[in-house]
Parts: sequence; structure tokens; C-alpha cells
Amino acid sequence: MLGLRLLVVIAVFLGSTLLFRIAAGSLKITKLNMISAIYYYLLVFSLIGGSLMYLGMREHYMLRFALNKAENIDKAYYAVAYTMIMFPTVLILMKKFLGIFLRRREIKEFTYAEICVSEKRTRMFFFVLFLGLVCAGATLYVFRNLGYNPIIALLKRQNLSVLRQVAGSSGGNQYIKNLLMTALTPYVSYLAYVYARVTREKKWCILFLGLGVLSVLVLTYDFQKAPIIMYLIGFYLLEVGMGNILNLRWFRYLGIAAAALIVGFYVISGAASHLGSIYTGPVGRIIFSQFSPLILHLDVFPARTGFLNGASFYSWMSPLFPAAEGLRSGRVVMQITNPAGIREGVAGVMNTVFIGEAWANFGTVGIIIAPIIFGAVIGLAATLIPAIKKTPVTILLYAQLTLLFMNIVEGGFVDIFYSASTIFLLGVTVAMWAFSGPGELAVESGLERAERRWRAC
Repeated sequence: MLGLRLLVVIAVFLGSTLLFRIAAGSLKITKLNMISAIYYYLLVFSLIGGSLMYLGMREHYMLRFALNKAENIDKAYYAVAYTMIMFPTVLILMKKFLGIFLRRREIKEFTYAEICVSEKRTRMFFFVLFLGLVCAGATLYVFRNLGYNPIIALLKRQNLSVLRQVAGSSGGNQYIKNLLMTALTPYVSYLAYVYARVTREKKWCILFLGLGVLSVLVLTYDFQKAPIIMYLIGFYLLEVGMGNILNLRWFRYLGIAAAALIVGFYVISGAASHLGSIYTGPVGRIIFSQFSPLILHLDVFPARTGFLNGASFYSWMSPLFPAAEGLRSGRVVMQITNPAGIREGVAGVMNTVFIGEAWANFGTVGIIIAPIIFGAVIGLAATLIPAIKKTPVTILLYAQLTLLFMNIVEGGFVDIFYSASTIFLLGVTVAMWAFSGPGELAVESGLERAERRWRAC
């Protein structure tokens, strides 16, 4: 039996890797793009952990909440395996379909194309500076309403589980907190970084340093580790987009920085003893903690409560989904499986891969159609954006959408249909294009730099 399961795991891994390789064009880390980044995200956070549980490693702490653990582990693995096959298949079909109507530019061509910077970039600088001041004001507003200083709370080793729930439910107006502070701050810091790297002008470097420090602050105010790691990944995507990644040096630096941050959080929070644990340590948190809630989703719906039937969609979508009320499946699963944690104020949501919320709302049909819908939407973005003229704003848009899609893969099925932060940042991007003006100043491309370095060697 174990031998047969091992063959299934190997077949799924090889088949999905091949399909993603065709869809992405390349799975090389030095050529990371929207599709390959999502592949690695699904691989690390869902498929590896799911495969290990499917093969017998079933002692993760979250599984104590499951009533029918063995059966639902198998179901969850098969659901992830289906997603890893169907999702890249749809991406490949989307690429071929869109190629009928427009001339596609491969992401490799986009990566090594010249970067065009408008001669009116001074006007752009003041616009980004204005946005940075807005972000700073929003951060001061939120921290004042939180009633505590996150840095001091962390150093004092206060109960971070409680503070995390306080941070999620308070902080004043949620639009100011989630859009102007949490979403906009790292976004404008990325743009300042691109301009600093391309133009090498001191004013852009100073602006980026300020926005970078502010971004670290706003991404760690609720003591979560994932947002700051995703922020670091964003810089790597920007470097790839600018054509600057010629070897794995940058990736090694990124890995070291991410590892240092994780270890630092464990030490400061008093959980250093768990660092070596395969289930409760950082490795277990990475490979098991997104797959385990999928098992709980399958365990809860419909055996312990009925399917949501579209209740996870926002209330304004009620003409399409009459039950829509913004009820996220991750919260429902937490309320049912860990009511004590909810009462004590230390439990939030059971986030999992997007097919979990699709199952919670629509059952088997949801799992079947979710990878198809995701493949169509992401395939459209991955094909169209590289066809746009390459400017700092275009590089920023491609990197940010990659990060947003990676978050949506975990965040939930509903977010692919509507995400306030995505729409808001797209609106900001349009404003950036309006301020930047047409790209006129050609900057040496990554390909030219690579060729020059190769000739020098």
C-alpha cells in the first residue's frame, strides 16, 4: 500500500512539474515569473506537506481537531493533486487561446527588454512622496487606535496570540488600515526601489529607505511572519523583472534573511525550543500548516455543518449568490474545531489553499471548478502584462500581481472574484501611469548587461 502511494506521489510531482514548466516557460529561480512563483508556492506550502501526510506523517497538531482524520487526509491530498494538474493545464490552454488574438511576448523577452523611464520622473517622485506621506499618516492613525506599540509589545514578550487578534479586529477604520497602511505602503516602497535601482538618483534612494522602514513596521504590526517574508520575495521579483538576476546570489541572500527573521520571531516569542520540531517548528509551519486546514475543511463540511452555498461571497454579490454575507470558511472552521480558542481570543481563522473555501461553499463541484477559474484569471494576467511597454510601473505591477495571486492562492476562493486591495492598487497604478508620462529614456537592459559581463569574462 505504501509503495502504491509513493508511486502516486512521484507521478503527481513529476506530472505537475512538467505542466508548470510548459506553462511558465521556465522554472529556474533566476527567471522566476508569475506562474513559476505560484508553482513553488503550491509545492512548498501544499503539495510537500500533503504528500508527507498521505504517506503517513500524520501527527501535526492541527489534526487533533479532526473527527475523521485518515479519510480526509486522503481526500485532501487527491484534491491538491488534481489542482496541481488542472491549474497549469488551464494556464497552457489560456496561453494558446490568447495567442490567437494577440502577439504574445514571452516573459523572458519582457525580463530582458530595455527599461523605459519618463523624463518627467521628477513629477513622479513628488507623487510617490505624497503617497508615502499618506501611508505614514495612516500608520500613525492605526497605531494610535491599537492602543499599544507593536515593537514594545514584542520586546516585552506579551501574549502575541491575543495581540494578533486585537490587531486584526481593531485599529480604527478598516479601509485606512487595510488599504492605505497595509497595502499601499509596501507598494509605493517597491516603486521607489525600482526607480532607485534604475536611475541611481539619491533622492529615490532616500525615499526608498524611508518607505522600506515604514513597510517593515506595517507588515509586522500584527506579529505575523508571512507578510514580511512575502515583502522580501517581492524585491527578488523586482530584480528578476529588471533583468538583474544572473545567478543565485540574490536568492541565497533572500533565503538567509527569511530564515533569520523566522528564527528571530521564534526566539523573541519564547518558542525557541520548537525550532527543531518537524511539526511545531518553522519547517512544520511551512509545509503542514496550509495543508492541515484543508483536511479540517473537508472534516467540517458537510459532516459538522452544512455547505455555505456562496455565503463566503460579499453581500453585494447577493444577486448572484443569495446567501452571500462575507462569511469566510476559515473562520467557520476555527469556530467549530477550536471554540475554546475563539472564546479566549487567541484563535483567528484556518486559512488554507483556495480549494478549501471552494469546497466549503460548493462541495465537490467547487474543487473541480476552482483551479479552472484560477487558471483562466491568472493566465490572462500572465499573458497580457508582459506585452505592455516595460517601465518601472509595469515591473511593479507584474511583481505585485504575482504576490497578490500567491496570497489569493492561500487567502481563499472568493478573493479571485473580488479583492478590495487588488482593485485599490490597480487604481493607484493607473494614477502612477498618468503621472509618469510616456517612457522616453532608454536604460541599458538586463540582456545587454549580461552580454557585456559574459564578454568581459
